[in-house]
Amino acid sequence: MPRSLWSLEHFKLLMCGVFVFGGLCDAAAQNPDALSPFFEGKQVVVKMDMPGTQKGVDIYPGRPQPLDVKSYADRLKDYGISLQKGDSVMVTKVKVNKDNIEFQLGGGGFGTARDNTDTTVHFTPAAKSDREKELEDQLRDETDPDRRRSLQRELDYVRSERERRDRIDRARAENDAARREQQVGISRQQGGSRFNIRLDAKNMGDSLTPQVVEDALAQYVSFPGDMHQPATAPPSAPSTLVARPADQPADSTQGLKKGMSREQVEALYGKAVESHEHSVNGMTVTSCVFRGKDASVQADFVNGVLVQYQLSSY
Repeated sequence: MPRSLWSLEHFKLLMCGVFVFGGLCDAAAQNPDALSPFFEGKQVVVKMDMPGTQKGVDIYPGRPQPLDVKSYADRLKDYGISLQKGDSVMVTKVKVNKDNIEFQLGGGGFGTARDNTDTTVHFTPAAKSDREKELEDQLRDETDPDRRRSLQRELDYVRSERERRDRIDRARAENDAARREQQVGISRQQGGSRFNIRLDAKNMGDSLTPQVVEDALAQYVSFPGDMHQPATAPPSAPSTLVARPADQPADSTQGLKKGMSREQVEALYGKAVESHEHSVNGMTVTSCVFRGKDASVQADFVNGVLVQYQLSSY
């Protein structure tokens, strides 16, 4: 074979090897990134209550009991429930870290860096005024009984005014703290949650596939295939939220859930027959009454979000 042809053939083989090897490396490197477009935007159904915090639920696939039950129970107690068992929710982010995969649902959970979780309000009693100090000094040095009584009356008045202002400021601080706690509670209900799949993700290479994630969460999440939905079907709302004609009475067995929007409640029960606003700890609450076929619903909304309700049978 002429030298030029030999060199050309070897060059082709060398380049093929480079492309094949490079393709394998790219596949391994890009595989973690492929999790995001595979899952994000899809609707799943949670099989367990989810805590209202960005700390989420820790899953250890290699253990006999994958769920960290203690931390799960503690977070439910500390942060309440944001997603209830049976809720349909969108996968909003899948992030591969060094030692875990974040599988974020409905926003990933309240408490991230941009969320304000501070509910503390500081109250500092007012210091004595110069007049109060002056009166105390005069009273201490005064010997005339009538003058002492006059100074004492003025001192009592000045002191009581300071204490009255302190009581008002303390009550305002307590109301502000309660309002902040209520706002954080509502935000936790709306903020979603997440699973933390504890795997050595960065070293798994091309073995880290969507199936690994689905297998790790199979006990806790129903994926579209599990729900027998066509892969091409758009995400659908939970069946309880299918709109009905306004004149069709609602069945009392239809379920309400905290965190629903007012529009979602109206999709179940029609327009409210009564509605009024009132203030609770500085927060505007809209109270509505909905009439069903055999039950009425008293529902309270804050910023258009259902925070509490009561069903009454006829």
